[in-house]
Amino acid sequence: MIQKSFSSMHSEDFPAYPFVRNEAWNIMLEHLVSHLAIIPVSAIHYKCTPVWRLPPRNLQNSYWTLLISGHGTIMMNDNVYQAGPGDLIFFPEGIRHSFEHPEGESLEMINVHFHAKVYGLMDFLRLQGLEGVFHDPAVLPESISHDLARVFALKPPCYQVFMAQLIKSLLLNVLYHFQHGTLTGITGFKQLLKLFPALEMIEQRLDDPDLKQSDLAAKLRISGVYLRKMFNSLFGESPVKFINHRRIERACKLLRESDLPVKAIAEKSGFRDLQFFYRVFGRTIGTTPARYRNTSDF
Repeated sequence: MIQKSFSSMHSEDFPAYPFVRNEAWNIMLEHLVSHLAIIPVSAIHYKCTPVWRLPPRNLQNSYWTLLISGHGTIMMNDNVYQAGPGDLIFFPEGIRHSFEHPEGESLEMINVHFHAKVYGLMDFLRLQGLEGVFHDPAVLPESISHDLARVFALKPPCYQVFMAQLIKSLLLNVLYHFQHGTLTGITGFKQLLKLFPALEMIEQRLDDPDLKQSDLAAKLRISGVYLRKMFNSLFGESPVKFINHRRIERACKLLRESDLPVKAIAEKSGFRDLQFFYRVFGRTIGTTPARYRNTSDF
């Protein structure tokens, strides 16, 4: 089997939208999912009275609503959706939205809130165009939403890990059945595609303290100025800060999953200077590596 990396792919691998070759799309999606982190926030079963209303709001997490009974009109920025029983409604992080329903009608729903981040920064729903109402009982297992609400209410051991797996399962289920070959609505997709070789280089050389912004620019054959503009547009930070962000994520994983001393973890995460590692870790995580390792709150 021949495996292709993003470094070896060219623009012809992704022809004009929405007709995307299956192989190229699968490679791109697998790459994104491999760097997708799900952090559950809540999953609550609501029975709303007829007077309930959801005024316009923005949230700093993504969520979906499983509408069990009742009907409603959902506004998301400039888009309007109609929803009924069995519909799954996706709200990407930060999107302004509201929900109205007919006067005198009660609603029953399950709301599942979570963070879904690619590279720790990009909202997965926005990136994949997961917004609005999805309806197909044959491929959308309602049991996942009910399981999430039950697990969140009971909070058994390792419930957050279990919830994260269920959330990821449903997201991939929706992508598989609804998004294949329809990428025209993905925000920043073309720009992200251009960055993939640089992102791959970062992952491959994360433990290399000599990795520089100029290496990424050379890989993409663009200027350092344009590289910074692309990173700021997609991630809201410079390439250097992005690299440090990814290195701290690796350090956190090593602190949780190994008994290595902090100095060794700093080196494996690409930090040559231990004091600099402490400063970046504290600024990013808000505590010291030792306290992070010994405290279950993080």
